Amino acid sequence: MTTPSPATPPSGLRARASAASAKVPTKWLVSGLVGTFLIVSAAFGGLNDAAPTPLPVLAAGDAFTGAQLRIAVDRAVLIDAFPEQNIVPDEGKRLLVVVATVEDVWTKPVSTLASIGAADNLRPVGVTGIAADSAPRTVAVLSDGSQYPELQPGVPIQLAFIWDVDRDALADGDPVRVDVYDKSYQAEGFVTFGERFDNPVVAAYAELPIDDVGAGAEPEPDSDADAPDSPGAPDAPDAADAAETAAAG
Repeated sequence: MTTPSPATPPSGLRARASAASAKVPTKWLVSGLVGTFLIVSAAFGGLNDAAPTPLPVLAAGDAFTGAQLRIAVDRAVLIDAFPEQNIVPDEGKRLLVVVATVEDVWTKPVSTLASIGAADNLRPVGVTGIAADSAPRTVAVLSDGSQYPELQPGVPIQLAFIWDVDRDALADGDPVRVDVYDKSYQAEGFVTFGERFDNPVVAAYAELPIDDVGAGAEPEPDSDADAPDSPGAPDAPDAADAAETAAAG
C-alpha cells in the first residue's frame, strides 16, 4: 500500500501567508529577537555589569603614552612664588607645582595652552580649589622659566604645571593624586581649527608626596656683600654659607 504524500497547501494560502509576513514592521521583528536574547541572557547571567578596567597607576617618573603626548609625572612641589618669572600667587595663597616630563609623540608641534594644548593633560585631584576644569595659571619650562612653550615632535621637555592653592591646603609630605589625561584625534574643522586633539579623559594617575620648598632658592647676595667689612669685624656669612649651614644642621 502506497503512503500518500503530505498535502501541499494551496498556492493561495502560501501567498496570503507571505503577504502577511511582509506587512509585519521590521522593528517588531528586531524587538522580538532582542526580547528573546534578553530572556536567554538573563537565564544565564549574561547581563551582569562588567567590572570597569582600573586606571594604570604611575610611579614617579613612569610615563604614560597617549595619542598625542607621552607624560611622566616627576614630582609635586609647594613653593611661595617665582618672582624672577613674575609668577606670584594671589594674596594668602601659594603655588602647587607639578613637574612632568612631556614629549610630543604626534607629527606636528603641540601647544601648551589651556583648551587646545598640554595644559589640559594634567590635573591634581582632591586639592581644595582645583577642579577637573581648573587650568593651571601657567605652564613653564623648568630649566629657564619660559612660559607656554610649543612642544616639538620627539623632544622631551620638563615642564612645571602651576596652580594657586590656599596656604593651608597642603603640607610637606601630604600625598597628592595627579590625573593624566589623554585626548582623541579630531580631523574635522580644518578651516576653523585644523587638526586637533580634543575630549580629554583620565587615562592614568600618579600619587606623589608633596615637597614643600618654602621660598625656593636662596636669593643672590646683593652688591653690598662684596664690600669690605669694617676693620676688626668678623666676616658675615653669605647666602651660600647660610644654606650649607642649614643643610648640615
